[in-house]
Amino acid sequence: MNPQEKKAVRHPNLSPTMDMVAKKIFHQERLTADFVRSVLKLPVKSVEILEGTQIQLEEYDHLGFYTAVDVRAQLDDGTQIIIEVQVTKQRAFINRLMAYIANQIASNLKRNKQDKATHTLYSEMNPVYCIAILEQDYFADGRAFRTISLRDDETGEPLLSDFKDSRSRPPMAFAFLELSKYNRDKVADYNLQKWFEFFRNQPFDIPTDPVIKEAEELLDQTRWTKEERQMFDEKRRQQDHYEATMAQIYYEHELAIQEEREKGLEQGLEQGIEQGLLQGRSQGMELGVQQLVLAMLKNGASPQTIAQLTDIPEEKVKEIAEQNLV
Repeated sequence: MNPQEKKAVRHPNLSPTMDMVAKKIFHQERLTADFVRSVLKLPVKSVEILEGTQIQLEEYDHLGFYTAVDVRAQLDDGTQIIIEVQVTKQRAFINRLMAYIANQIASNLKRNKQDKATHTLYSEMNPVYCIAILEQDYFADGRAFRTISLRDDETGEPLLSDFKDSRSRPPMAFAFLELSKYNRDKVADYNLQKWFEFFRNQPFDIPTDPVIKEAEELLDQTRWTKEERQMFDEKRRQQDHYEATMAQIYYEHELAIQEEREKGLEQGLEQGIEQGLLQGRSQGMELGVQQLVLAMLKNGASPQTIAQLTDIPEEKVKEIAEQNLV
């Protein structure tokens, strides 16, 4: 297929991986229970959606530090599941998942602390697992699905522990679904296949079961409330503007690099070429950051929203806003 040719999609105007759409899907406990069973192979009897968006503020050295996850669910045995959908590629994404799990464990301990003895508190802990649905590739091999937990480096034996309501379980684990790598011939499990195909938003290659049909119905915008449609339109507008801005920044950045390269070649000095390229990249990136932030600020986005969407520190966003009187 021509790389420029667009792939066929089931829902041209939205994607199951969009933030508010994914939350709408996982707010249905039956769907979340099936998804967790399919991915983690846990014997899930029921599931409780704790929060669609969890924001935790902690007393760290750096004021304003917080973690926010897409969906947090709790199984009938107390196990907590963090579900994170990531559309763009971020260099520190794996670190962020680790912070989510660590912060959730710490938060659970604080919440249960009261006047209990430390050894009792530890015995009442429950596992925390994280599932990441990724539109971009994060791992070098061709596997679309992988799970990672703590294991003995020599024997490969998993580290297990007893918990309050479950026995002999990994204390923490990660599962990754890289959507772009999916190949139905390389993913043998039907229950995993169906969720891969659902989130890829391309025509189904396999029969759908009642769970996926129910999830598909949630993507029918004619059944949405007026408030949901308005929220979606605003999210879509912000995303379109963000993508257009990033495309322009990328173009200008590449143009700046090319100009510096040509300038260096004219001088005929290898050292001059390298320094010119480095300076062009640095200036282009700084200019690009400022252009992106200003465009989003003028479009009504708050500094916190910009920081969450772009991974630019909120302090940097506010600094750019003040410098440009926005």
